[in-house]
Amino acid sequence: MPLLETTLNDEQDVEIFYRRWLPETGDPRSVVLVLHGMSEHSGRYARFAEALIAEGHAVYALDHRGFGRTSAVTGMGKTGPGGFDGVLGAIRSVQETASAEFPGLPVIVFGHSMGSMFTQAYVQRHHDLAGFILSGSAAPAPELAELLTGIEAIVEAGAGDDPIDALGSFNEAFAPARTDYDWLSRDADEVDKYIADPMCGEGNPVTAAFLAGMLGLLRDAGTSEAVASIPDGTPALLVTGEADPVSNGGEAVRTLEGMYRDAGVDVTAHYYPEARHELLNEVNRDEVTADIVQWIDELVNAR
Repeated sequence: MPLLETTLNDEQDVEIFYRRWLPETGDPRSVVLVLHGMSEHSGRYARFAEALIAEGHAVYALDHRGFGRTSAVTGMGKTGPGGFDGVLGAIRSVQETASAEFPGLPVIVFGHSMGSMFTQAYVQRHHDLAGFILSGSAAPAPELAELLTGIEAIVEAGAGDDPIDALGSFNEAFAPARTDYDWLSRDADEVDKYIADPMCGEGNPVTAAFLAGMLGLLRDAGTSEAVASIPDGTPALLVTGEADPVSNGGEAVRTLEGMYRDAGVDVTAHYYPEARHELLNEVNRDEVTADIVQWIDELVNAR
């Protein structure tokens, strides 16, 4: 069967749920490790996985600590043991499982939104990756320090385990809006699917401590010293919508693109006019998916 739903125990013995998709025929040519965004889960990437396995790539996608089925172990919106070292360590455990099952295959990390923030930090810690892809990414901005200080104050006041609305402001640019999640996509059906999913949206918030840790991770990954730690020539693909509020209409990604190029990262970037946050669920998703698959194919074929 092409799809397996199972679990593994990471280095701190936290049970991590993940999905694995394999090509219907033949051996896979690479492993694509998918890191989902905030207040969602790995199951939402099935269509993307089907496009990848059709071209011979194996796909592994975990539910991060604090989300999806893994949240039953850690608690909703909580990192569990080890904080964000544990979050990144769980990703490493899935990568190691994939590499044990398919030794020698190149591993490419695809991170969306929150997952792209994890990816930025992950590629600085682990230098055995063939490349990485950032979708709907944020990047450190001048206002990040002030925001982080405010959230850290909430944590220090003893409310670190309290849920916090980390997504509410993104819809403001689309007022008057049909729903609270119009910022995700121009495709109303896809927005409605997100709202109807019991593992997505407002019923799956992060805690203040989680948000503080995530923003601290983004801040640290965005320094010039941290970016310079990525091996010279590492291939990277950046994809973003020019109406994505998370990337400030793509401006944050353009800043990140410049930092990566200056550090010697081999960057390819696509900016899609009028597209919103979830490019894989946008009205032009076939175009976006084709661009990503082509980039992965060319990367794998060149090895």
